[in-house]
Amino acid sequence: MVNDIVKRNIKVEESTFIFLLHEEDIFDDSLFQEYIQNVRLITAENTEKEMIISIIETNGYIIRNALYHFLPEDFFVMKNYPLNMGDYVEQLHEENSRLLRLL
Repeated sequence: MVNDIVKRNIKVEESTFIFLLHEEDIFDDSLFQEYIQNVRLITAENTEKEMIISIIETNGYIIRNALYHFLPEDFFVMKNYPLNMGDYVEQLHEENSRLLRLL
């Protein structure tokens, strides 16, 4: 069973990393760490296939937002954009690769 932190982020519930990123354009490092640590707990045994797909899609959304930050024609401006965003993108990419192998 997927834990509540991951579920709440996928549902974009208030006070989650994804909520702040999507609704407030804020990258909250501590909420990201909480999210990614909980994603790392996902296994094929404790998570349904559809939920794994949703997590992969959510991770892709975060990666796209990291890239959109640099598009001059985009109105999206992320607050607290980390200087080491590549490290965050790499973590998400690694988790997506791991999760894909679970399917």
